[in-house]
Amino acid sequence: MRTRILFAILASVVIAGCSGAGSSLTNPSGSNPGGSTQSVSKQDVAQGATEAAFDPIEAGTLDAGLFNGNMGVTLTAAAAPQSTGTCKNGVEHTVTVISSNQTQYETKYFYDKACAELARDVVSLVTLNSSSSETVVRTAKNYNLSGTLLSTRDTNFNITGSPGNFSAVVTSDVFIGTSTSPTIMFGRQFTVAPQSSTVYTLAANSGRVVNNANLNHSYGHMGVLSNGTITLDISGDVTFAGSHAGTFIRGPMGALTLSSAPPFTVSGGTALGTTNLSGSVEFDANCDIVSVNVNGTLWNGDSIVVTSSGTPPTVAINGQITDPSNNPVATFTVDQYGDGVITYADGSQGLIVDWHLVR
Repeated sequence: MRTRILFAILASVVIAGCSGAGSSLTNPSGSNPGGSTQSVSKQDVAQGATEAAFDPIEAGTLDAGLFNGNMGVTLTAAAAPQSTGTCKNGVEHTVTVISSNQTQYETKYFYDKACAELARDVVSLVTLNSSSSETVVRTAKNYNLSGTLLSTRDTNFNITGSPGNFSAVVTSDVFIGTSTSPTIMFGRQFTVAPQSSTVYTLAANSGRVVNNANLNHSYGHMGVLSNGTITLDISGDVTFAGSHAGTFIRGPMGALTLSSAPPFTVSGGTALGTTNLSGSVEFDANCDIVSVNVNGTLWNGDSIVVTSSGTPPTVAINGQITDPSNNPVATFTVDQYGDGVITYADGSQGLIVDWHLVR
């Protein structure tokens, strides 16, 4: 059974140590005018590490349905046959044909195999505007075991090209609980081209802003994917792989802004340094995570390793951040929807929601 963080702790618990003492670290050359030194806390390091490491996982959770048929065949009118959701091992998938060019796909994920306790509801409205233009409006809602809304992610896809050879602009906002103001703002542009019948090249740039009220800071991350590939297999699994170089940015609460169009850039804060990661993420035909293998380095020499354990739909994603001497900085565990807890070396904790450290 999938486990989730009880959302009540957002309102009732103040995470210990979240204003932890800063350490004075010199940034890489060029990251600040005059080579100035910024005070960087353990939470800053953890925020930068998780933003970089979760980037390919977050992107994959949004994009997998474009390649495994979960949201139809991209840029074609050949929608899946209309169907009413039938419970199958804790998942219900419904296809509603609205018109000749518009289809709605809904996938419900449950805590139990009998489909009685709803965990996640993902609705995607796909509109084929022309033979070379498609839009997708996707809403994903996550719930705890008591039925309380944990988070809502609203995502828009604008796709142009032809099947298997297209470009897309993706924008997304994440709302925590019943908040009407987004905590997370995400933008991504990617291009796909066929390399073989089962492998596609992938190029992308992305940016995001996370408002962490508990730390009274806003954090940004923007970067570029290189050597990216998408691989499909006969079972409907999709594997995203590549390397990602990014810049981590910090600013006062609410000070950072994300550009509204690609290339997605973050402004309004101070660049703390760069991150470099590589690895792969695999999803099955239900868009459940199968496996994660990501590792890389941060601007201060810290390292991060992210792996997975278990089998779908109960995969856990586990990470470890260490300093240049291999001493522990923090560890974290999240479920396949990116919800969990990070634990710092001193025992204090923070909350991760939908692939972002938010408390």
